[in-house]
Amino acid sequence: MSKDERSKYILKAEFHRFVEVCPLKYTLFWKIVFNAGLRISECLNITTKDILYSENKLLIKTLKRKGHPIIPVIIPEYLINELKMYIQKNEIIDRIWPFSRQYAFKMFKNICKKSGLNSKYSPHSFRHGHGVMIADVTNGNLLAVKDRLRHSSISSTNWYLHVSENRQKEICQKIEDYLK
Repeated sequence: MSKDERSKYILKAEFHRFVEVCPLKYTLFWKIVFNAGLRISECLNITTKDILYSENKLLIKTLKRKGHPIIPVIIPEYLINELKMYIQKNEIIDRIWPFSRQYAFKMFKNICKKSGLNSKYSPHSFRHGHGVMIADVTNGNLLAVKDRLRHSSISSTNWYLHVSENRQKEICQKIEDYLK
């Protein structure tokens, strides 16, 4: 894996460092982006009508695909509960996040700088990090990665298996065991 590839995705420990220094009022936004593998525009477009509380689902309008299909994404219950409290506390009735993609990008860069993370990271690094994480937890199931990231084609999903360090370590260990 090249250095350039490594700068495309954030690791779990880096995500935790990011959240630690993130201003509290933006933490939930970034947790949802990372935990759901969302594009920034997808998260910014979530409205109160897009949340199915009893099913822990967000209805995501996939802007990158033809016809902009709405695809449900399940997130952890604790995040749904945090989101519900955030909406009630702030008396939100429509769009949840009151800022632009440009603002989110600048905010992301500032938080990365404060937490000492790679300056080449972009908000999309969270989505890539999510894809690598899914590849790891599903033991390289390409269909699971494809579906979770809402890719229209499996070919754009192969990259996540290639860069998964856990997967590479696992394969290396299996080769070592085999050669004994």
